[in-house]
This record gives sequence, C-alpha cells and structure tokens, in this order.
Amino acid sequence: MRYNRPRELWQVIVADILVGALALGLVVFFQLGLPILQAKARSRARQAEREQQTQTEQVVSPAQAQADTQTAPAAEPGIAAPEAPADATPVPEGGIVGELTGTTPSPIPTEDPRTEWQIRFAEHFTDEVVITDHSYTSPQVSITIETREFDAGNGKSVYHVADIYVASLDNFRTYTANNELEFWSTQDAMEMDADSHAILTISGDFYSYQPKGFLVRNGQLYMSDQTYCDLCVLYDSGVMACYGRDEYTVEDVWNRGVAQAWNFGPSLLDENGHVKPDYELSEAVSFPNPRSAVGYYEPGHYCFVVVDGRQDGYSKGMTVPELAQVFEDLGCTCAYNLDGGGSALMTFLHERYSRQSNGAGRELGDMLIVTEEGWEDKR
Repeated sequence: MRYNRPRELWQVIVADILVGALALGLVVFFQLGLPILQAKARSRARQAEREQQTQTEQVVSPAQAQADTQTAPAAEPGIAAPEAPADATPVPEGGIVGELTGTTPSPIPTEDPRTEWQIRFAEHFTDEVVITDHSYTSPQVSITIETREFDAGNGKSVYHVADIYVASLDNFRTYTANNELEFWSTQDAMEMDADSHAILTISGDFYSYQPKGFLVRNGQLYMSDQTYCDLCVLYDSGVMACYGRDEYTVEDVWNRGVAQAWNFGPSLLDENGHVKPDYELSEAVSFPNPRSAVGYYEPGHYCFVVVDGRQDGYSKGMTVPELAQVFEDLGCTCAYNLDGGGSALMTFLHERYSRQSNGAGRELGDMLIVTEEGWEDKR
C-alpha cells in the first residue's frame, strides 16, 4: 500500500494563504476592477460616436448638401412638411455646409452720397453736365429758361423765367461787387458774372447803395437795422420767407440761421401765394418798368424772373401787380421784387440773356447767382 507522508505545517499555512489571496483577488476584480473596465469601454465608445458625428456634420456629400439647403423646417405633428421649391439654387459640387450654400449673397447696403434735394428732385438732375442754349443740368444744378410774353391790353411785355433746382445752398449764392461788402461799391455786371463763375445770375437789391437795412450775404451779416421795407429771407434750411415791416424782428430772424436777407421789395404774394389787393409803391415805381425778382416753391426749388422793358415795339415792362400775377401763375408760394429799371439783368453761361433797357446796363452792387465748382471746365 502507498503511504502518504503528511505535509509540513508550514506548507499547509502557505497553501491556505495562497488560496485565500486568490479568492480575495477574484472578489476584488469582480466587485471593483470589472465595473471600471466596463465604464472605460463605454466612455471610449461614446467618444468614438461623438467624433463620427462631428465628421458627418462638417463634410457631407453634394446630394446631402443640396438637400440640407432646400429642406424646410420640420413640420408640426400632423402637418406635412413643405416640399423644396423646384427652382431652388443647387449647391456647387463638393459644397460645404456653411459659407458655400450655393446662393448669391445679399449686397451690403451703402450710404447714398446724394443730398436730400438731389434725392427729392432726382428727375431734374443729370449724371453729367448737359448744356443747351436755354438749359443747364448736372448732378448739382438744374436750370431751364423760358422766354414768355405778357399782354395786359396796353402793350406787350417780354420776360424770362429761369426754373432752378439745386443740390444745396452752396449752389445758390450772392456775389457782391468786387467780392467785398463795402458801402457804395459797384462793378460792371459782366465782370461780376465772370468773377463769380456763375452759371446764371440776376441783379440783386443794390445793397451797397442802402444807408441802412437788414442785409445778409452768404451768411455774413452786413447791416442789422429794422427798416420800412418788406424783407425777404433765405434761411439755411432753404426756406424762403417774406415779411412786412411789422412782421419780424432782426433778432428773431437772425437766430433762425440766415443765408441771405434782401432789403428792397415789395413782397409780391400774400400768405396763400396770391396777388395782394394793393402794394405800397411810389408813383415812379408803380408804372410799367423792367423788373428783376426771385420766387420760391420749396427748399431746393426756386426761380428767377427778369422783365425787359422801356423798349418800344419790343417790351414795355410790367407793373408790380402784373409781376405778382406772373409768380402766382408759376405756383410760387413766396416772391420778392428786386432792383429793376436799368439794373434788371439776367445772364446765362457768361452771356446777357435779357435785354437791358439802356443797352450795356449799369454797374451793380450785387447779384443772385447759381453756380457749381468747375463747371466752366466741362463746357
């Protein structure tokens, strides 16, 4: 028979320790290690899924890009989603969702460089300078002159009407004799026309012969006296207004911003744009005479009128009420009589347009002018 020799005590103890350690290791693995490994595996799977989704969103096929561009928002439950329009613009081959959508980008709006008056009266301006014998148009100025006849039953009168649109008051100014503001200063009318670089002119109120009055030229105050004359004011806003002797104060008008103030008159129209029932005039002024006057429609739109007169067989001139009737017929809301007689003159393109009663005319103190920079170089 086989005899099994009993193990030593230390061997038994070592074996028991090894078995216990193995058992303990298995318990620790299944309780702690295995869940940790499973959690790491799930995390790696989620990370891989996110990376795959990101790549799918960044790069898609041309067909998918087109579908994404044309697909309408998801419909509400129970409502069919609308189909993509048949004329939808396709995305170029290889398109990428984002910047390359296959659609034409909207133009970036730019600020309109035109003035308010250029926009309002756009149909009267032209892109380039256009000049005829009786008109001038450009991006900043529009002038059209007509010569008409007036017959009050006691003789014919010839008068010239310049219809004027300007881009700003830089184009509607005054020019004083020798380009100065001096009492008794005068200059030949055609020299003034040339020196001022004017496109169009008419004679003014002869400010330099006036010992007192409320007079402003191109924003510069020359005199600030309240006088008996009717006053005509062109404000910085482009509004023109006429006042009777008791209808204004110098301080009130000046504080509103004045570009021009003329002291002659009379004012020709009432507050409704009609001929007045009467005018305070001296006997000499009440007869038919050559006349010069300015009219107003709205800011940026004005007119000049010059009446030829004292020329038998051609033109006798007009009375003040007859001149007022001209402006009422034109539709002006304000009109003002300026210096007439031998002073009455209209020039256009550096030529006399009207026929002065004394031929060569007289020297003037000032002119109303329409101009723009550099126009002479474009003739």
